[in-house]
Amino acid sequence: MKNSNFTNTTDAMNTNNESKIYNLIILDESGSMDAIRMQALSGANETLQTIRIAQKENPADNQMVSFVTFDSGAGRPAVRPIILCEKIEAVKNIEINQYRPYGGTPLYDAMGLSITKLKEIVKEGDHVLVTVITDGYENSSRHFNASMIKELVDSLSRQGWAFTYIGANQDSHTAASGLGIKSAMDFEASAEGSEMMWHKMHSGNREFYKKVRHSKIIGMEADYNDDFFAEKQSMSRITPQYITELQPGEIFVFGSNLAGHHDGGAARLAYERFGAIYGQGTGLQGSSYALPTMNLTLNEIAKYVDEFIWFADSHLEMTFLVTRVGCGIAGFNDSQIAPMFARAYGLPNVFLPAEFWKVLSYKYGK
Repeated sequence: MKNSNFTNTTDAMNTNNESKIYNLIILDESGSMDAIRMQALSGANETLQTIRIAQKENPADNQMVSFVTFDSGAGRPAVRPIILCEKIEAVKNIEINQYRPYGGTPLYDAMGLSITKLKEIVKEGDHVLVTVITDGYENSSRHFNASMIKELVDSLSRQGWAFTYIGANQDSHTAASGLGIKSAMDFEASAEGSEMMWHKMHSGNREFYKKVRHSKIIGMEADYNDDFFAEKQSMSRITPQYITELQPGEIFVFGSNLAGHHDGGAARLAYERFGAIYGQGTGLQGSSYALPTMNLTLNEIAKYVDEFIWFADSHLEMTFLVTRVGCGIAGFNDSQIAPMFARAYGLPNVFLPAEFWKVLSYKYGK
C-alpha cells in the first residue's frame, strides 16, 4: 500500500504539554458513494465547522483534525489523507475535486493505517474521536482484516479512545460490533438520509466535546462510548402528548406565526398558560418558546429551528418540550419537519414528539 502521504507534522507530534482532542474521520470514497457525493462533501465541511465552533467556544480544547478517504480505484493510493493532524484553525474546507468516489471498499486498510499512524502521536491526557462512515461492506483490503482491526480498536478503547461507526445499506451495529466498536448509527443512502446523518453526527460530536471538558474539570474520565448517538435517550426524551402544566425550568416549544397571533392550538395554550406574548412570533417568552412555522417554506422554518437548537444548546439549565410544530394547521408532516431537529438528537435538554423520534431514529431494513 502506498502511504507516503502519512507524514506527521510538527503540530501533530504534540511537542508541548497541552492536551489535545484528535478528530479522525475516515470517509468511504468508493464508487457507490457517488450518488450522495455532494451531501458527503457538504456534511464533511459541516463537521469541520462544528469543530471550529467547539474550538472557539473553548480554546483549551486544542482541536486537531485528520480526514482520510479510501477506495480501491486505480491510479491513486487506496487510503488518502486529505487533512493530516492539523490544528483546526489552519484547516480549510474540502473542495469538490478532493472527493471523487470510485472503486471498491478497502475499509479495514483505511482504519488500520490511519488509526495506527494516529496512535504514534497521541499521548496520555489527549482525547481521540474516531468516526468511520461507509455505505457498504469491506471488499478490497490487502493489509488488514477484521480481527486485526478489532484487536486494535479494543486496545485503544481501553485507553479511552472513542470510536463510532456510521453505515448505510447494512446493520451498522452488527458490523461495528465485529470491529470492536460499540457506538453505531444507520443512515439511508439518499440525499435526505445522508443530510440527516451528518446533522446527528454533529450533535453527537458536540456532546463528546462537552464530556471531555467536564471530565477535565472533575478530574475523572467519562465513558465516551456510552450512548454516543443518544439512542437510549430517544426512548426517554419524549414530549408528553398532552401538557397542562410545566415543572420549574421546563419550556413549552410551540409552532407560531411571525405576527405572534397566538389564537389557536398549542400557540393559544402557550399564551393562556405559559407566558407567550401576543404579538411576539419568535423566541423565548415566559415558559414558552415560539418557533415560526405558519406561511413559511421548509427552508425558512429550518433556519428558525437552527436558531432554537443553538439557543437550547446554550441554555442547558432549561428543558425544552418540543410539540409537533408545523404539523397542525401549518400543513406539514412529521417526515418534513422532524429531520430539522437532527442537530438536537444528542442534546439532553431537548425533548421531541414520539412522531419525530420515529423519523429520526432510522434503522436499516425497518
